[in-house]
Amino acid sequence: MLKITYLESGLYLEQLPEPMEDWLALRMVLTLRMGQRLVVEPSTASLLIPAALITRSRLARLAHTTDVTLSPVDDADVEVVLSGVWLASGGNEEGVFVAMLHPAIEQMLLQLWQEAQLPTSMKR
Repeated sequence: MLKITYLESGLYLEQLPEPMEDWLALRMVLTLRMGQRLVVEPSTASLLIPAALITRSRLARLAHTTDVTLSPVDDADVEVVLSGVWLASGGNEEGVFVAMLHPAIEQMLLQLWQEAQLPTSMKR
């Protein structure tokens, strides 16, 4: 499962081993026990990845077989759009997006995102 945490300061991407349904159920039970509100809805999320990284990876080929859409933004960047579930505690912009993809695609997206976060001088 791929998890994207959206915060005011940016986003954080991580790959989790458990099935999305199990993670969602645990999250809902925890929220209910704490007496908090939880908004859960089907949604999409986007990651902006440098086009040079996308072309060097197998993602473009693998994306055709899953719920991943690649859309060029400009010459420098590609928007990677994922289908999944949005969770938030209210109407604010902070929340968590989760998507269940093939593990190889999840790993590839995580690696691409991590590489995109490196300073330009550190990239291959």
